[in-house]
Amino acid sequence: MIGWLKLGKVAYGLLDSTKNALKTAPMEYKFVLSNTLAAMWCVAFGIYTAELLFIGYNVIGRTVLIAAVFFTWFIFTTEKKKAPPAPPNKVQWNLESEG
Repeated sequence: MIGWLKLGKVAYGLLDSTKNALKTAPMEYKFVLSNTLAAMWCVAFGIYTAELLFIGYNVIGRTVLIAAVFFTWFIFTTEKKKAPPAPPNKVQWNLESEG
């Protein structure tokens, strides 16, 4: 069981953008490399499982999935920068009189 935990930490370290080798690279470069790696893994697993007819669909599907994740992140960070700060919460609960 400990071996699986160590393997999980190593795998997470590879995918964590603050710890892997691409941590200082521009976002566009990370995006292109992520798509290239995804395509490479699609081809590798397709050849491994002998599903050669579906490699193209896997590559396209993973590319679209990764693009959707980056696009969502971009929209959220852009909107977070543009949005005014939220007003402080004025709701106060009086726990002594509740219940």
